[in-house]
Amino acid sequence: MGKSSSEKLPTDIVFDIISRTTSLQTLDTCKSVCKEWKQLIYESSFMPLYCQNTNNLYGYFVQDVRKSNYVSMFVCLDNNNNNKLPFLRLPENTRILASCNQGILCCLKKRNSNDYQYCVCKPATQQWQDLPKPRLDDCTTTVSMAIMVLGSTPLRYKIVRLSRDGSIKESEYCTYYCEIFDSETRAWRKIQDVNLPYPELIRDSAQPVLINNSIHWLTNDNNILKFNLVQESFHIFTLPEHLHNTDNNRLSNKLVEYEGRLGLVCTTQEEDSNNNVNMELWLTDEDNESKINWRTNCKKVLINDMVERYANPAGIYNAGILFLKAADEVVFYKIQDRSLINKVKLDRLRDAREVFQFRSDFERVDFGRVN
Repeated sequence: MGKSSSEKLPTDIVFDIISRTTSLQTLDTCKSVCKEWKQLIYESSFMPLYCQNTNNLYGYFVQDVRKSNYVSMFVCLDNNNNNKLPFLRLPENTRILASCNQGILCCLKKRNSNDYQYCVCKPATQQWQDLPKPRLDDCTTTVSMAIMVLGSTPLRYKIVRLSRDGSIKESEYCTYYCEIFDSETRAWRKIQDVNLPYPELIRDSAQPVLINNSIHWLTNDNNILKFNLVQESFHIFTLPEHLHNTDNNRLSNKLVEYEGRLGLVCTTQEEDSNNNVNMELWLTDEDNESKINWRTNCKKVLINDMVERYANPAGIYNAGILFLKAADEVVFYKIQDRSLINKVKLDRLRDAREVFQFRSDFERVDFGRVN
């Protein structure tokens, strides 16, 4: 008699099969099959094994400015992937503006002192395509950009650009202009402005966090600015009171993506800690279009009593590994045994001024034709 159709494969076999899925699109689809598969993919042991089995990439582009030019380098958990790193080196004088977890970057290529070109690229396959300039590019300064992939065949994506006037003037509001580029129409269009009460600003050099169809920024007043890409609407949310209020013990807050949810990493320092710090992760419930709900008992202690040198979180690699930056290096830090898994010197950079999470396979994409 044949096996029952309801009989499940053993968990370890499912884990092994998924970890050999070379397409990121298929991997993301597996997260939607059932809760069990989603939990397997978010296990701390999964992503290192997945990258080892498939040779796909998961890590970070780190960017700095040297002699008025932008320079970047890609770093990953496994040093064995170093043989792929030359393919990920961007052309000279190329600035990364935004990244996404489908291997696509939005960049700005400098041609000469007065000429530059917006573009998208898939570094792993060395595919590039130029973009038209945003409509407000000549009269505003870019504050933040985000790119979100909506489809794969052909590649469909949207880019969101927030900008403002070159100088910040004291007034009732700080106004941000919002433009959206759609790869389907290959055109920029301006939508509603965003007004934050003066002197509240979107934090400099802090990359937005993309969850489902929404983009999130943290402000210097510890509020969250959320943009829903489907509804094309903005909402402002405050942090819980105990996180919103600043005190002498709190060093920084950082928005992160954690297992598909929006999270906030809080770094604190006690007065008698010998300059050591603590890190906590606060999580939200499932994404809601109109509000952000912070989970009951949502606090997760990441690190207690850590040396201050590495107390600058740049990202969460997975449930068991943090990505931290120091003055001249970045490190992958294993939470369980408080060990440095991989330490990377920033030889070409002075500082990890900007950090872009990056995940990519080696499948070519169809950027479509340029009209």
